[in-house]
Amino acid sequence: MNIRAALTEPTKAMHLVLRYGLLALILSLLAIDIRWRLRLSPGFAGERYSNGVAALMLLFNHLAFQFRWPTPVLTAALRILAFGWLAFGLLYIFYQWRVC
Repeated sequence: MNIRAALTEPTKAMHLVLRYGLLALILSLLAIDIRWRLRLSPGFAGERYSNGVAALMLLFNHLAFQFRWPTPVLTAALRILAFGWLAFGLLYIFYQWRVC
C-alpha cells in the first residue's frame, strides 16, 4: 500500500447510527471540556488542556476516517491533519505526564 492510497482510499461502510452517534459523543466531550475550562478559577494549578487535546484527536480522526468527502484532496488533507494532530497530541500528553 502506498501513501497516496492510504490518504485517499474510501472509508469502509459503517452503520449511520454508529457513525453519527460517535460524532455526537465526541462533540459532547468537547463541549463538556470547554464548559469545564470556562468554570475553572484563575488560580487552578492543574493541567487545563489535555482533555481538549484528546477530544480533538478523536474528532479529527473520526472525521477523516469515518466520513466520505467529495474530493480526494479534501480527504487527504483531513487525514494528514488527523495524523499530525495525533502525533502532536501524543507528544503533548506524554510531555505533560513527564512534567507533572
